[in-house]
Amino acid sequence: MRILLYSFLIFLICCKQKPGISPKTSITDTVHFYEVGQFITSQTADVKKTPYYIYKKTTIDGRKDSLQIDPTQFENLAQQFKVVEINKDPLKREYVETVFFDQTTRTYTLNYSTKNKALVVQNIDVLLYEDAATLKRIFIRKFYNYNTDSSAIEQLSWKPNEQFQVSRVVQKPGQKENMYQLIVVWNETKESK
Repeated sequence: MRILLYSFLIFLICCKQKPGISPKTSITDTVHFYEVGQFITSQTADVKKTPYYIYKKTTIDGRKDSLQIDPTQFENLAQQFKVVEINKDPLKREYVETVFFDQTTRTYTLNYSTKNKALVVQNIDVLLYEDAATLKRIFIRKFYNYNTDSSAIEQLSWKPNEQFQVSRVVQKPGQKENMYQLIVVWNETKESK
């Protein structure tokens, strides 16, 4: 009888639910994508409050131009980087995150890509310095399919506290590619010249 009682007590102790563990296991997405839009907002706020000399350089089909711009114009041009928020469902399910460390450049790359060709944002690369917290650069690749016979590829690059660039190639049937490049510079350093 004692053996039966001890066995029953051991059984109860082993089967007792552990504190803090839910009887139901729910599968939740805990991966947090890098907040590109939030970063661009902070950069724009810095430009608006600091008296930087801001200018833009454009190249349209080989013709170059340069012009000083104000913080409001800067903010309008920077909107191109505030991509659709891929960090929230249902859009988040369309993207896959991969992370790797390049030992040569001592840089982490967070890559967000999709196989869904209907989405405008096809790829985002976020490069972080070795500390894995300081942003080195952001690259965004967009694809626009205007109709059955014309499309555009847009490559965006943001170098923190210094400059951003937008390059666009538009292809229309029976015509040569139209090329457009915009570079916006503020807080220029000797390295960026």
